[in-house]
Amino acid sequence: MEPIGVLICSALMGMASFEVIKESITELVYPDNNLIEEGDLSSFWQMCVIVLMKIALVFLCQKASFSQSKGFKDSIMETLIQDHINDALSNAVAAFALIAILSRESLWYIDPYGAIFISLYIIYSWYNTAKEQIVQLSGLAAPTAFTNEIKKFAKDSHPHLEVDVCRAYHFGPKFLVELEVVMPQDTRLKESHDLGMKLQYGIESREEVERCFVHIDYEARPYDEHVVSKVPELRKRYTNDT
Repeated sequence: MEPIGVLICSALMGMASFEVIKESITELVYPDNNLIEEGDLSSFWQMCVIVLMKIALVFLCQKASFSQSKGFKDSIMETLIQDHINDALSNAVAAFALIAILSRESLWYIDPYGAIFISLYIIYSWYNTAKEQIVQLSGLAAPTAFTNEIKKFAKDSHPHLEVDVCRAYHFGPKFLVELEVVMPQDTRLKESHDLGMKLQYGIESREEVERCFVHIDYEARPYDEHVVSKVPELRKRYTNDT
């Protein structure tokens, strides 16, 4: 549900930003000539306080993300950080526009132009966030460095073990790992089972891993077993060979 929640948030933020752009264009085409009262200066200080609070929340979220995730990127925390940054920028632009209008009424257009600028930035930032989540939901392959670490961990777990296949791909923000290893034919079932559980526990203990599936074979297969299982002719051929 984590990446789905981020996608919904991205869509809502994008829709709200488009609405702000529409209202800003309307204000530019049909300007409101009502003068701003001096009392509106209080709004400037309120926005300054909000900017400071949002900046403090950004640092707080970053600190929490680093301390809890152990280097793993937390999508929810990253979304909160982005939302606080956008709020800080929005209020900063609005505060600048307000001061400009209070100092000179002819600068009224700064407010709608500033709203359009910040809305375009928000749409762009949330678009990138949504794109990242969609890519992860589609099963993007893990970096080569990560799979190499898994292979090394597996090889170091037993002197006679050989890694046949190691696959890792996104399952949301974390990874699913498929590990196929080869052990000598005379290995006892209990030893193979215990080794498989050791590999599973060790790999799943990593923060970035959601699930790990370990398959232990007695020889390397020169074909993809998942492909063979989907093709009747190949399935019949290789099952007969064994």
